[in-house]
Amino acid sequence: DEYLPGLEATVELPDGAARAVVLVVPGGGFSAADPTGLLPLGEDLAAEGIAAVTITYGHAGTDTFYPEPVDQVRCAIAYAAAQAPEVPVVVVGHSAGANLAMLAGLQPLRTDVTCPYEPRAADAVVGLAGPYDVHRTYIGEDLFGVPQAEDPETWRAGNPLTWAAERAEVPTLLVHGTSDELVPVEFTEQMAAALTEGGHDVVTVYPNGARHNDVFLSDWVLEDLVRWVDDVVLAPAED
Repeated sequence: DEYLPGLEATVELPDGAARAVVLVVPGGGFSAADPTGLLPLGEDLAAEGIAAVTITYGHAGTDTFYPEPVDQVRCAIAYAAAQAPEVPVVVVGHSAGANLAMLAGLQPLRTDVTCPYEPRAADAVVGLAGPYDVHRTYIGEDLFGVPQAEDPETWRAGNPLTWAAERAEVPTLLVHGTSDELVPVEFTEQMAAALTEGGHDVVTVYPNGARHNDVFLSDWVLEDLVRWVDDVVLAPAED
């Protein structure tokens, strides 16, 4: 299926009623967005009773730059909500996708973008090995399309740390492998500290020995993710 023209979405629904729906956002350094490796996670979430929608989005390889990728993820949140109505929507992003998930989850909803679904804010955000501080990365120009010196305000707006104090009611789960060879663990530690200071409920998990592309594999993350959804995201609704 397509959630927007040219942008695919793979929907996995549980056999019974879903208790939550997860939107899965792949990484790719803002120059690609191949969801293939994350599809098994969606299948396994559905087997656990949680609906999953795995997407792709525009990026530098398609001449798509901030804020359009965030707007597309935000529209995908609304699409995911339509697949499993009346349950919480959790946005899960890996690597660069974690940045987009954080931005789409924390920035205020925009009404000036075209999306064919009822607007829906994320109820929770999960970041897997995100390079959150774009000022410290070498991939920022692929997100913004311009060097930081040429448009510092856009770089500031597209930095997840800028929004760490927004929507404090949104809980976050941050996962980062201790053996990540691409994105240092310090990125997640910095984001966790900023979110905590901003008033968010933050849970961090550092799987021992996990590399960058391990943390979206079910063997490494499924148990922690499902437990967090049940204990943190769903628990308030059950009180």
